[in-house]
Amino acid sequence: MSNFITVLKKELLDIVRDRKTLVFTLILPILIYPLMFKFMSSSMEKAQTDIEKEINIYIEGDTDSLMAKTITALENVKTPEVESPTEALKNGDIQLIINIPENFDENIAAGKNDTIDLLIDEESNKSMIASSFVNDIYDNYKNTIVEQRLTANGIDPSILKPFEVNVKSGINADNENVNGVASMLLTMIPTLIVILMVSSTVGMAADLGAGEKERFTFEPLLSTSAKRYSLLWGKVTALCTVSFIALIANLAAMVFSMQKFMSFGEGNIEFNLEPATILGMLVVGCLVLVTLSALQISVSIYARSTKEANSYLAAITMPTMILSFLPYMMDAKGINPAFFNIPITNAICLMKEFTVGIFDVKHIAIVVGWHLVYIVASIMFAKFMFSREEVIFRN
Repeated sequence: MSNFITVLKKELLDIVRDRKTLVFTLILPILIYPLMFKFMSSSMEKAQTDIEKEINIYIEGDTDSLMAKTITALENVKTPEVESPTEALKNGDIQLIINIPENFDENIAAGKNDTIDLLIDEESNKSMIASSFVNDIYDNYKNTIVEQRLTANGIDPSILKPFEVNVKSGINADNENVNGVASMLLTMIPTLIVILMVSSTVGMAADLGAGEKERFTFEPLLSTSAKRYSLLWGKVTALCTVSFIALIANLAAMVFSMQKFMSFGEGNIEFNLEPATILGMLVVGCLVLVTLSALQISVSIYARSTKEANSYLAAITMPTMILSFLPYMMDAKGINPAFFNIPITNAICLMKEFTVGIFDVKHIAIVVGWHLVYIVASIMFAKFMFSREEVIFRN
């Protein structure tokens, strides 16, 4: 036990002394998240503001119709001359093409139904916002025409609205407003937890194994009285400890930045996470972290240099990230039971359930059971790699 503590202290000190690791693992992400989310929020707000200031459109068909004049009469709507409306829309010179059928006013006056086409660029946020803006105006105008027709026939227009429908939260007693943005961002957190864990451990894992070989400090470490198992556990625990601290710091910075710097017209974003949810996510995250750390240490020991180690570690990083994105779009309250048996994916599925307040004992038992198997298998593999002389002294 004393040898394990000594090795753990030694590895933690080495990691702390490595300023590059501290900067890229702890300090840089904490500084980046506020800037990143502020930039995202500002970009969305700017797109909305730009549309409110000026919309460039092109009107095809009946340009003398009342519908065309209704839009062009607005101060923020411009109708530039373009040779090819489709190319102008694709290049972003205009945000919308409005196709109004010929003799539109006459058809409407005669009580006929007609169709106005709004042609948009679905790859442009400005075009999408502009179409929503114009569509709202036309909807209001359409309702006005309907009311006029009903009134002309002696019918009260209110007959079209016998009742109203209000959508409110049925599970949040403190706030009836539906916080869709917060719910959407909340589903991202389990995936981000795994990605942050695997990305923060790669550099340190390469240094703890292959880095020691490059510095010629690994052989002297093996010649000490400490058993190899103590060395293994010391390195794995040190990697888990620093990665866990980095994970907490990253998540705290991320959630803080989302709440303070992001807005989508709904005010501040608020996350309602119960203590049990946070604790459950941390426990599951730790189980994943131990497995990944043991595998990464094993690969790093096998490599002859940090460059080679980073290449090999990509074989762990990429599949982990792919598996972490599998349940990204899943409904947390309708996950297929089969996904609770897939490595990495099962941990994210369980954490997604925690975020919506579901603590299914069966699902918890399945996922924890599988991860205990993963941990035992990864530790056994790491012990095997540490016991092979041809692996440790591979040159």
